[in-house]
Amino acid sequence: MSKRWIFFILTILLVVISSCVSLRRGTRQMTTLSLYNPGQTTIHPEFTIYHHSDTESSLFFRLLSSELLFNQANPQMKDQARVRLSYVLYASLANNEVAARDTQSFVFDRDIVGEQVIGSVKIPTERGKTYLIDVRLDDVLRNTTYRDYVLADRFSEFPQQDYLLLTYPGNRVSFQRYFYADEHFRILKKNTQINQIYISIFSPRDVLPLPPYSVDTPLDLAPLPDSTISVSWSEQQLFRLGQPGIYVFHDDPSRSRGLGLAQFGDRYPQIRAPEDMLLPLQYLMTREEYADIIQNADIKRAVDDFWLNKGKTMANARDLIRVYYNRVTFANIYFASSRQGWQTDRGMIFLIMGPPSVVEKSETREVWKYEMAETEQTYRFDFDLADDYWMGYDYSLKRSEEHRTIWNRAVESWRKGKIFSL
Repeated sequence: MSKRWIFFILTILLVVISSCVSLRRGTRQMTTLSLYNPGQTTIHPEFTIYHHSDTESSLFFRLLSSELLFNQANPQMKDQARVRLSYVLYASLANNEVAARDTQSFVFDRDIVGEQVIGSVKIPTERGKTYLIDVRLDDVLRNTTYRDYVLADRFSEFPQQDYLLLTYPGNRVSFQRYFYADEHFRILKKNTQINQIYISIFSPRDVLPLPPYSVDTPLDLAPLPDSTISVSWSEQQLFRLGQPGIYVFHDDPSRSRGLGLAQFGDRYPQIRAPEDMLLPLQYLMTREEYADIIQNADIKRAVDDFWLNKGKTMANARDLIRVYYNRVTFANIYFASSRQGWQTDRGMIFLIMGPPSVVEKSETREVWKYEMAETEQTYRFDFDLADDYWMGYDYSLKRSEEHRTIWNRAVESWRKGKIFSL
């Protein structure tokens, strides 16, 4: 079993995060309890889209076999699991414009599937449009449901979903946009006329987002690549990412826009080394504190001392460390783009504030709401879909001075040795 899957299973067992997620359409609201909340469901599918023609796309899903219920209650007396996938394809969520809907069933034999199951459905799409797909996946035998909302981008000038990544060995669909240095992969592309592909390599983007109350404009200009190489391309060509950084695969030598992939190091998304633990502390430290700690010859001791100083007792310090770095890890899983997940706008809010009580999602925006039951007060963070030079798009926080009070309160809570969660 790969280190990605082993890690994900262990983390799900350790963490239970509670919140409510909804997709709002006018005054109508659909609710699920699984988005950004791994403890709320027993199945945790992943989804990816591939636009394989001008009129059709494939929606792929992947599940851990260990999360499905297998039994022999079938005419063949085989150990089987049953999965049902339903989707509603919205051409316009605001206008309730449904372009397509369908339900398909899948049967998986335990002795064939291995550690994971992968399936797909065909979806009618058109170039020049953006769709939101309301996906429902059921473990039929266990009567468990997972719901998610997947963006199908056929509008962008450089749509990332025109490419499909396949692992090697195994020839399985890859659902991540990051790879380890020892992993090989293949690339399928809808435009099969090309025989050469260019790879532009950029240094890692170790840039922290501005605070949520900042009125400054984030300066995130696209730099020139450190280098660009060209290689022969075919669907059988094997690729491997080298040093940590961003790798953009493109067929136009004059523009380094195309398929963006990341190499975040061989520990990502886990937090296993002292330097992994130090970097996210920048959200909690003053500049002076951080400058002092990075000069320490023993980073592990310095990080331990920071948490023990805030927690006062060893037991409380352990709790602070467990929750804080579990949030870092899940931010890395959920929100990775051209930056590590915890360094993105959504990752920053998730890490310090915890999982939102409610998420409202449309084609171009996510709205996170944190609700305080005792005061009935609600704090809201808006994330707009924005261009990401390397990865196509990401979500950018709409910053406001209104966020200053709750943000400072959250940071101060951590600094006083109390886990912050609403």
